[in-house]
Amino acid sequence: MDRFWKWFALVFALSLVYFYPGWVPGHTFVMTDFLTSSYPFWKLASMKFPPPEWEPFVFGGLPFWGAPHADSFYPINQLLRMLTTPGHAAAFTLFLHSLIGFTFSYLYLRRIGLKTEWSGALATLYAFGLFWTSMVYSGHIAKMVIAAYIPAVFWALEGTLRGSLVYAALLGLFGGLIIVAHHAQIVYYVGVIAIIYGMTYLIVEVRKGNYRHAAKVLLLGIFAVVIALMIGAPFLFPQYEYITGFSVRGETKSLSFSKTWSLDWADFVSVFFGLYSGAFETYWGSNPFKINTEYLGAALGFLAIVGGLVAYRRWRVIALLISAFLLMTFMTAKVNILFHLFHAILPGLKLFRAQSMAAIPLGFVALALSGFALLHLEEAKRIMPKVLIGGLIVAGLVLLAGSSLALKSGSFSYNPRIDEIFAATSGDRMFALIRTLGIWLLIWAVLKNPNLKLTTAALVVALLGYGESFLLKGRFIQPINETERFAPDDIARYFQEHPGIYRILDFGYRPEDNYLALFGVHFVGGHHGQQMQSYQEYLGCKALMFNPFNCERLVRHFQILDTINTKYILAPPGIKEAARAEAERRDDPVLKGFASYLSKYEEVYNDGRISVLFNPDHFPRFYAQCEDSIVPARVKDYDYVNGYYRAEIDVPAKCTFVLTENWYPHWHAYVDGKEVKVERYRGTFMAFTVRPGKHEVVFRYISPIERISLILYALGFAVVVAVVGVGSLYRRRLRE
Repeated sequence: MDRFWKWFALVFALSLVYFYPGWVPGHTFVMTDFLTSSYPFWKLASMKFPPPEWEPFVFGGLPFWGAPHADSFYPINQLLRMLTTPGHAAAFTLFLHSLIGFTFSYLYLRRIGLKTEWSGALATLYAFGLFWTSMVYSGHIAKMVIAAYIPAVFWALEGTLRGSLVYAALLGLFGGLIIVAHHAQIVYYVGVIAIIYGMTYLIVEVRKGNYRHAAKVLLLGIFAVVIALMIGAPFLFPQYEYITGFSVRGETKSLSFSKTWSLDWADFVSVFFGLYSGAFETYWGSNPFKINTEYLGAALGFLAIVGGLVAYRRWRVIALLISAFLLMTFMTAKVNILFHLFHAILPGLKLFRAQSMAAIPLGFVALALSGFALLHLEEAKRIMPKVLIGGLIVAGLVLLAGSSLALKSGSFSYNPRIDEIFAATSGDRMFALIRTLGIWLLIWAVLKNPNLKLTTAALVVALLGYGESFLLKGRFIQPINETERFAPDDIARYFQEHPGIYRILDFGYRPEDNYLALFGVHFVGGHHGQQMQSYQEYLGCKALMFNPFNCERLVRHFQILDTINTKYILAPPGIKEAARAEAERRDDPVLKGFASYLSKYEEVYNDGRISVLFNPDHFPRFYAQCEDSIVPARVKDYDYVNGYYRAEIDVPAKCTFVLTENWYPHWHAYVDGKEVKVERYRGTFMAFTVRPGKHEVVFRYISPIERISLILYALGFAVVVAVVGVGSLYRRRLRE
């Protein structure tokens, strides 16, 4: 155990350097989706635990648990959010999860019989693998959290296969944690390869005639799945209800949808050779742009290939090779005809796109295969020269193939500058091939040197892999000052000085950013999310990324903006005049309609860069529709954290009371203390009939599914603690 702590201390120091200065308060990293979309919702989630059940900021209001914007039930991140700022929490958690990934990689490798030194070395490679750390730039924190726990799942699975109830409980715990990290697609991949691993073992046991043990393991596996579902309940059940019944993401997916954001052959070769590891200007593949890499790393990739070749008769390696084949087929969906077969027969696969993210579990498969290479070291040394020669041949073929490895025609031709970028990056490409093959050669030289002590050889391999990741990480791990980025600017201060319950439409300020949600501002759209189908239909929007001019119904009737509580528009100064002139120049009826609609807006603020335009005809959030007239309500209490709105209204006749917040079945309405039935209004909002007179109206969000899932979540942890605790006491008594 002392040797583990020496390795842990080394990785701790390396991680401090790798993720510097993200763990320093006031700092974070460029994390595109997180900073532009999720940051305000991490702030909202930090307010309490359990987190809010409803959020009103984007797309007309959404259930916070059902359309998750934050991994609110993942304990580590929730605790960090409650202790520090969202950006610092997001950056600091990466440092912590590199240590978690190292620890469980080490434990898994030791469990399959690998020596301490090699376990430490390979676990170090996993802890800093670019296949997960490059996700920092995209801000996909859930994927990185799950990457850290994949070795934990398989470590616990190993114990479960040996018949241990304690390990089955731990398997359920880690399965539950990756579920509440809230990325269903990565959980799906991990589940698939875990099932392959477990089923391969059961087949071996059944063939040996060990039926009783096989049955016991199967029952333990079912127990683990139940625990995982209990812990994952606050993510699974509310989201299942929302996705299948209300979200645009619940629509039937086509094969072409599932192929998007997968890899062409240029990308796939880079999984093993790292031909490009960058974004935008260095990317010559067929995706619209590239902000991460699937590169396994030279050391892990080389040893994984060797491990698969020398130990392919072992049941674990058979399972890992099947998993690798399956994951790589997913990753290359757009160019691999076999994906069509898997898409048709594998349940659940057609729900997902961006199959390239199967690279994350592939990283674990590479780690495990590398372990088997070092378990069979003598045979591995003999085969390594052949793998080196094979790598050299493949590198030569890649150079001969040139940019033709990337798709240039058909529905996946997104990058018209492929040839131009390819020519400009020839030096980068050559360097990547030389670097990768050079590290392969160095590893072979280290392993076949009889004069090197085992500890020294393991340390050299670990530092080679770390050094390569550190060399390439600069494109993906870029520090920024969180305090400066999210400090209120002049526009934010304007809305702080003009508080209220209203929505804005952003045409030029930060349209791909939910920044103003930090200051309580609600949006007509939002950066992106899991919008309600009814809201999308009301506006006539098709795409998941909100652009009002792509919303068919809205551009035909811009007055719809009045009905959804749009009090302000943010736009470049002079937009009214510019829209009118451009509409005349283009003779465009959409622009003419927009210019005519915009003419009524009054400029109330202009800082020379952005103007704030006031809509005199905006409908309030709460109002009564009395025939042709609007009677605004007086809002007395508005507590979105607890899903509680209270208003007062005096109506002259029987009217329809309206709340321009999206209808959802768990909203309840009360008039003067008595519950009334909430109906849909205009297809997406909430309303009910109110009699003449003065009334107090209350809307309250009460979801039985969310309350039940919270109970299951607590019970799941309680069962794990009880089983592990009793198991520990039992083992202690046996030792006594």
